[in-house]
Amino acid sequence: MAASSSFEGSGSSGNTNQPRERESITCMDPEFYEAAAKGNIEFFKVHGTHLNVQLTPNKNTVLHIYITALVAGAESPTNFVDEVLKIHPLLLWQANANDEIPLHIAARYGHTAVIKFLLERANYHILYQDLESGFRSAREMLGMTNKEKDTALHEAVRYNHLEAAKLLMVEDPEFSYFDNAAGETPLYMAAERKLQSMVSEIINTCKSPAYNGPLGRTALHAAACWEEPEVIKLIQKIGGISKEADQKGWTPLHLAAHYNKNESTKLLLEYYRDVAYMKDTEGRTALHIAAHHGHHMVMEKIISSCPDCCELVDNRGWNALHFAAEGPVLDDFKGYQHIKLIIGAILDNRSLGNLLNQKDADGNTPLHHLLRRSSYWLDTNDHRLTNGIDNLFFDPRVDQMAFNNENLHAWEIALTAADVSTRKVLPCLGVSLVEVKNHNQLALQF
Repeated sequence: MAASSSFEGSGSSGNTNQPRERESITCMDPEFYEAAAKGNIEFFKVHGTHLNVQLTPNKNTVLHIYITALVAGAESPTNFVDEVLKIHPLLLWQANANDEIPLHIAARYGHTAVIKFLLERANYHILYQDLESGFRSAREMLGMTNKEKDTALHEAVRYNHLEAAKLLMVEDPEFSYFDNAAGETPLYMAAERKLQSMVSEIINTCKSPAYNGPLGRTALHAAACWEEPEVIKLIQKIGGISKEADQKGWTPLHLAAHYNKNESTKLLLEYYRDVAYMKDTEGRTALHIAAHHGHHMVMEKIISSCPDCCELVDNRGWNALHFAAEGPVLDDFKGYQHIKLIIGAILDNRSLGNLLNQKDADGNTPLHHLLRRSSYWLDTNDHRLTNGIDNLFFDPRVDQMAFNNENLHAWEIALTAADVSTRKVLPCLGVSLVEVKNHNQLALQF
């Protein structure tokens, strides 16, 4: 019976004068591979020497092959593992080319009996073997990562194997599972995948569960995006997580506002209402984000919970009404209705009257911003403003004559922005053109 063989391949090089790199590729004897895949332990009792060098091209051992091929619910799934480890105990720790030990594979496929056996075997060797012989504890096994920095628990969570995850966590509840190469902790992965039972198990079993995610986000950011109420409630048990911000300075509430998640917004504010006052790196609050995207129901929830957060402006001096005026406009009825609802919500709340004429750093009021996009709002056929926009322009509390830092009225902004003639624009605004000879200025004439 031949041992694992290898052959050398040559990688091509752009320079034929340079010596070509040689790659050593291992391959497992076909009989060994077939016996491992079928769990034929009798074969290995006869031909079981040097199992550590019987490797596939990806450096998988017979133990990797067996666990991968194992069918869920198979009878006595640990017998093969037990016998193989008696022949070559260190296969318990031998990693493949992706740095995966057998525990990674067992967790990936949810083989709970195998997971339990591997952990028990690791602890057994620590108790009865010489530490210098290469054996380590089950705790060390839990912390071993593959090339993607995934632990066995990462694998169990990724494929939603709850019972497998339980076994791993119960083995050492105080173990801290850090983020993998993608920046994901097991708890973040569970929240992102909307796995309520998995989230509950991690939080209730692990003493100090790590909750980091990519881009500086947390598991609560992930739960808020997907609007999973029960998951949000579970994760909020972690103290202080509600106000943790990502790399952009966005809290979970910012994300809920961005994705129009009404229930997430409600739960986040009920638990920690002060998050409504938190700004991102550009000075934007969750209210600003909701107003910009036309998410009027989210906006109303924030205002009802924290009405004075409307006074906050971003780094440019924009308030919520500025953001509403500059929001993305859908070229259909739905888009107009969103803007109408946002503006209407602010106009109907008399306590928010200060927002109507508030100037940003450039001296522009919300009306300046709105009419800068006059090609969207002007109906030159009917000589009127689009329904929902006229309520701001003609509101008696709005100063139509307010100048910006360039000494321009809002309606003058509309004239320069609209891709139509002046004589068609002015009737929409309810004004007429009067030439002032000295400066050729426009004046309102009602």
